[in-house]
Amino acid sequence: MLGRPRAGVSSLVLTIALLLSSLFAGGRAHANPLEPAADPALRAPVDVVSAEAQEGVLLPALPAGFVEKRMGSVQWAYHESDAEIASDLQTKFMSSWRRVLNELGRDVSSEMTIRIARGPDDMRRLAPAGSPPPPYAVGVAYPGLGLIILSVVSPDSWFPPDQGAVLTHELSHIALHRAVAGRPLPLWFVEGLATHQAGEHRLARVRTLWEAAVADNVLPLELVSRRFPERANQVNLAYAQSADLVRHLLQSSDDRSRLGTLLAHVAEGMAFETAVLTSYHIDLDYLEREWRHGLSERFRVLPLVLTGTALWGGIAILVIVAYARRRKQHREKLAHWAAEEAESDRALSALSQAQVLTVPVLGPALHSIEKVPTDTQIEPRIINVYALPPPLRESGVPTVEHEGQRHTLH
Repeated sequence: MLGRPRAGVSSLVLTIALLLSSLFAGGRAHANPLEPAADPALRAPVDVVSAEAQEGVLLPALPAGFVEKRMGSVQWAYHESDAEIASDLQTKFMSSWRRVLNELGRDVSSEMTIRIARGPDDMRRLAPAGSPPPPYAVGVAYPGLGLIILSVVSPDSWFPPDQGAVLTHELSHIALHRAVAGRPLPLWFVEGLATHQAGEHRLARVRTLWEAAVADNVLPLELVSRRFPERANQVNLAYAQSADLVRHLLQSSDDRSRLGTLLAHVAEGMAFETAVLTSYHIDLDYLEREWRHGLSERFRVLPLVLTGTALWGGIAILVIVAYARRRKQHREKLAHWAAEEAESDRALSALSQAQVLTVPVLGPALHSIEKVPTDTQIEPRIINVYALPPPLRESGVPTVEHEGQRHTLH
């Protein structure tokens, strides 16, 4: 569980992080993302089609331009123009599938079909007859058929979703269905586990939970066990609290094998609530109360007024101003460095232009000229004088270098 955040700076940091998350959040990761769908009437989670609705259903033929490719245990189908996207998902599949199974603690068949659609129209064409995905879905799972349909664009924005997260979410549905041999599970557990395993919209979920906690609007567990509500803010909360409750359940014990034990009990016909009690030694009612208490502890330091639109806008302005100020300081520092580098370049250029003069000097060394007898024959010698151009030359007086020593001529 997360510790209680400190007041003041910690609250501001979390607030800014949540704001940035809301500004830059990506597309929907499955049929019912945290972000509201375009039509409030379409918010009941339907990205998992029940096994009963799949009995005797045949997959439709692929539309023109689609190709099929078998890779291991998976039959892939995609439009030939999306070959690069398909290749990327094929690369991600095995690692995502292994991680999902490892977390579930159960080994199940990986035989399945994954169809990649170009948009909502293709989603419907690729889906089994009578079981179309919702118009706003970017991913849907048919566990009874071992079928996953993904879209390369989000129908409401036409931007690409986080396709790796979408794939992991739907793989979780397939794996969980097989791990419990198709036995019924509460909806909060199914969707919460898939959202938790896919790591979708973490900061957005924190914001949603925070707003519900400070307003005391957390949904009862019983309400989200069979069907999620259809109101935009409540379905967002249903996903957020389902994922957080699953996280709380999994972290209630250091023994990671207990989830596999729970699923094995359900596969054998044990009721889910009893399986939780047997595996985690905790009653669901107590689990919910404990989770609610922890939720209140985590978010009570953040005042309800922070949910106001004006304050969120004010924080956004502060973030932008701080960013602009930081950029200005960065530019000034770069300009200062450029000036220093230019001065250094001028100095080096001046040194490279130094002139070498030849000066005749009498005697073996300048400092011993006065000691030479007057009747001694003095041989003139040639030494080098390095005359630097202005402004590096001091007072216009050249310097003399002789036998490793430098002298100034007066």
